[in-house]
Amino acid sequence: MKPEKRPNLIQERYKDLIENQTDLVASFKPDGTFLFVNKGYCSFFEKQKHDFIGKKWQPIPVDDDLEHIQAKLMQMSPLNPEVIIENRVFSGKGRIHWMQFINKGLFDKNGSLLEIQSVGRDITDRKLAEKALQESEEKLNTLFDAMTELVVLHEMLEDENGEFVNYRITACNQAFAAVTGIKQHKALGKTATEVYQTETAPYLKEYSLVVKTGKPFEFTTYYPAMDKYFMISAVSLKENRFATITTDITAIKQVQEVISAKNKELENYLYVASHDLRSPLVNIQGFSQRLQKQVNSIKNILSEYSFEKEIQQKIEKITDEGIPKSLEFIFTNVSKMDSLINGLLQISRTGRVQMNIKKIEMNMLIKKIIESLSFQIENIADKFIVQDLPACYGDENLLNQLFSNLIGNALKYKDQNRPLIITVSAETRYNRVIYSIQDTGIGIAKRHLEKIWDVFYRVDARSEEAGEGIGLSIVKRIADKHQGKVFAESREGRGSIFYVELMKEEFSEASNNWRLVNGGV
Repeated sequence: MKPEKRPNLIQERYKDLIENQTDLVASFKPDGTFLFVNKGYCSFFEKQKHDFIGKKWQPIPVDDDLEHIQAKLMQMSPLNPEVIIENRVFSGKGRIHWMQFINKGLFDKNGSLLEIQSVGRDITDRKLAEKALQESEEKLNTLFDAMTELVVLHEMLEDENGEFVNYRITACNQAFAAVTGIKQHKALGKTATEVYQTETAPYLKEYSLVVKTGKPFEFTTYYPAMDKYFMISAVSLKENRFATITTDITAIKQVQEVISAKNKELENYLYVASHDLRSPLVNIQGFSQRLQKQVNSIKNILSEYSFEKEIQQKIEKITDEGIPKSLEFIFTNVSKMDSLINGLLQISRTGRVQMNIKKIEMNMLIKKIIESLSFQIENIADKFIVQDLPACYGDENLLNQLFSNLIGNALKYKDQNRPLIITVSAETRYNRVIYSIQDTGIGIAKRHLEKIWDVFYRVDARSEEAGEGIGLSIVKRIADKHQGKVFAESREGRGSIFYVELMKEEFSEASNNWRLVNGGV
């Protein structure tokens, strides 16, 4: 008896396992008539077993999917007994769900189909996610091809030592093909050296750093074959991949050249005007001093004579009060005018000076500036910190003037209510170095930050420390002349940080930082 009970026990356990599956388990004849359904199947469709057994499954799927289901089932054979079908069905609540059914055919020895066993599961969430992803990709592809910028996706290629030696184009938009004349199908899958026909991949060094560091990089370039200027932004993607977005900025460059020409004209005008103004100013100052001496002579002569009291008082009022006050007013305004003219001359000279570009050891330059300002630093600053500074390229005299001005301002605008700490530091970003001068001074209100670079602009003209508003304007001109940038962050009552961005690599004053390239836009 025991040998007979054991197979029954195994069958019962197998039946329980099938019945309690959360998947939808069923079997049916080749014509679709149900032979078996489990509890999961009944639960999903909210029916009892007797509602299925002996009936066909055709009403359950969405009508539009019937042809697809039948075509897939027709593919079953003794050699290919299993087919996977994804189709839509109506649940017991009347909602449409996506299902995946794994169907396995059972055949007799003659190859005739006897029964189909099916296991199904709800894949609605997956299908919705796939649909959303597809729609998103379609939108991105539409945007990708509609962009006027040249967008190219790349994959870095390594040698046996793991060094980047080239990169392959994996995608490019229509703008790339239109501007470069390189058809998309001829670029896809090809290396940069193949596409651009160069010995080395254009900008391999820069793009390698983008991939290795994950930091974006932006630069400008001139493409002689098209006589166009481009701005290229490179961003890192995942797994040794990166993208470039290239914008045609030829029109902007042309406007910049016009502005540059006008600025040179203005500098020449300032130079001439300042010289022309100085001559009459010197005369006014000289004749005013002569007038002062003559008034003193008149006073000495009049002192030898006696006058009536009333007349004496009138004479003294003129010689001791009226004329001296007028002369003092003249001298004060002559001095102010002289400062303004000197400022204008300094601005014009800054723009006109021919730079001697060389490698500048910034640690040494800042040390010289600190030595020249040692008296002010010892008496004003509570702490002066200089971190290790990377070298840059530029004109030493002009950069000395630039950093002396910024450090001088940090000393000048100390907050008397707290210690003054000045910190000079720097960081390298690709082919640039960004230096910063941070202080704990009085700070600058946000509304003034964009205007502080304007000629003659003063944050507080009434302040005793206020100059003529020339210094920061000259700082900006020097930075521009070095093809760099200068900008500031500040909070009133907290302090300021002035940033100076300069070239880490050698450059030509005439080049204006437009890199020449024969390929790889």
